[in-house]
This record gives sequence, structure tokens and C-alpha cells, in this order.
Amino acid sequence: MTNRPDTSKRGSWQKLLQLAVSALAIWLIARRVDLRESARVVATARHDAVLGALILYALGQVMSAYRWRLIGLSVGLVDSFANYVRYYFIGMFFIFFGPSTLGGDLVRSLYLAERVGSRARAFNSVLFDRLSGVVVLVAVGASAFLLFPGYDLPRPLFYATVAFGGGLFLAWWLAPVLVGVLLPPEHRVRRFVEHDLGPFWRNRRMLVGAAVVSLAIHFLQIVTQFVVARALGLDVPFTYICIFHPLVSALSSIPITLSGIGLREGGYLWFLQRIGIAQANAIAFGVLWLVVLVASSLLGGGVFLASGARLPRLRRVR
Repeated sequence: MTNRPDTSKRGSWQKLLQLAVSALAIWLIARRVDLRESARVVATARHDAVLGALILYALGQVMSAYRWRLIGLSVGLVDSFANYVRYYFIGMFFIFFGPSTLGGDLVRSLYLAERVGSRARAFNSVLFDRLSGVVVLVAVGASAFLLFPGYDLPRPLFYATVAFGGGLFLAWWLAPVLVGVLLPPEHRVRRFVEHDLGPFWRNRRMLVGAAVVSLAIHFLQIVTQFVVARALGLDVPFTYICIFHPLVSALSSIPITLSGIGLREGGYLWFLQRIGIAQANAIAFGVLWLVVLVASSLLGGGVFLASGARLPRLRRVR
């Protein structure tokens, strides 16, 4: 119990560092892009298309909660679909607006643990849900590079994405076998994969189901980004979004910035410039996509308030 202040202080410093990196990234973008023009483009966005993008993104989050429930049920974490959706949306809110010691994934795992009585399994279900989603996301990007090779993108990026995406997808499915071959029995990574996450991998039916749902979620997000582009009047090909959306999403998930802010917009700037989109318009695309993300998170805040605004306990009561 004595390390609690140290943990809180470490989390606060991490938040400050992420904020500093995001501010640096935004400053670098502002040096080369007219942000006032970007703001003007965002202000002229079609309201009906923006509303449609918000609805599509929220639907994708409901599907994400369904995937998480598939994973949870496979290890006996039985709770209603409505509750899984509620925990997921509240977790979305805390990803953007929570304190440093209570991230969104931790919050939703604690909510689930209160119902099922096992914190370890609840946390592992959230971790497995995150990992499975990222693996399929990167695989979608690798597949899109192979299916739509006509864009003028650097060959090293093509080879790296295809090799990494294919290798990651294969390693994910063979992870229990690989750790058994490559790591000694006492290695903590091997013990974690075999004992803590092993029950998830042994349920092949769940793995296939979760992968299919992940594929549908990422396709829906690509459709949502296509709607965002049309809301701004940008002619961004659907097939090109299939390529850059997984890569930018993976880039923005690196925990060195505040919720990906700065990295995400820089990624969109780099990719959209290559097909002739003006810099200000490319940043406007990133800003409007961020608006969709934040609005969905605020929806999670509404769910949190409607649920009584009560946080689960971070530490067990003795």
C-alpha cells in the first residue's frame, strides 16, 4: 500500500510526457501547415455526413464490445451483452478523459471483475481483446498493400508492412507453440502466455469468431473514414483508406503521445499528400476524425453518468 503515491506520481509524469510529445508534434505540423485554413475546412464539413460518421463509429464500438464478450465468455466471464457494452463505452470515456492511474482498459476490466469476481481473468480478457484487434488491424493493412498495389508508396514501406503484418498474424495464432519452443519453462513471458492467456488460445472457435468480428469492425472504421472524407469534400479513394487507416491507427496507438494526438494527424498528412490532397485539407481530415473519436468518448461519459458515475475500486477492500 505504501507504493500508491509513487505509482500515482509515475502516472502523472507519464501523462505530462505524452502531452509534451503531442504538443511538439502539433508544433512541427503547424510550422508547415496553415492550421487556420484547416479549421475553415472543418467548419464547412457537411453536418449530415459527420452525424453519419459518428453513428457508424459508435456502432463499431458496440461490435467491439461484442468481440470482448466472445472472448470473456470463453473463460467463464459471464455477463450480459448490455453490461459489456456499458463497460466498453465507459472505458472509451476514460481513455481520453481519465486520470493517469485509471486508463480505459483498466476501468472496463474492473467493472467486469465486480460482476464475475476474477480480476485476473477480467484483465486478461481485456488484454487479449486489445491484442487480437491490433493483430487483425495490421493484417488488414498488409493485405490492402497486396490487393491495391497501384499507389505511389515507398517500396520499403510496402515490404515492411507485408512482412510485419503477415508475421504478426502467424505468430499470434502460433504464440503458445512459439513460446514453448523459443523460451525456457521458467521464463515469465512463456508462463504468462501458457498459463494466463492459454485458455483463450485453446478455444479455436472463439479465436475465429473474434477475428471475423475484428475484420468487420475495421471494415466499418474504413467506411467511417470514407464518410469523413466525403464530409469535407475530399476525393480519397476507398481502397487507399484500406491501406493507410490500419497503419495510422497502429502508429497512433504507440503510447508516446496523449491519445495519439499529433502522431495521428502527422500520419494522415504524410499519406494524403501523396495522392494530391492539400496539406490543410489533410490536417482537416485528421482533426475531423479526432472530433469523431472524442464525441464517441463523450458518449461513454454520458453512459458513465447514467450508470451512477461510480468508479470500480482500484484496490480490493480487505
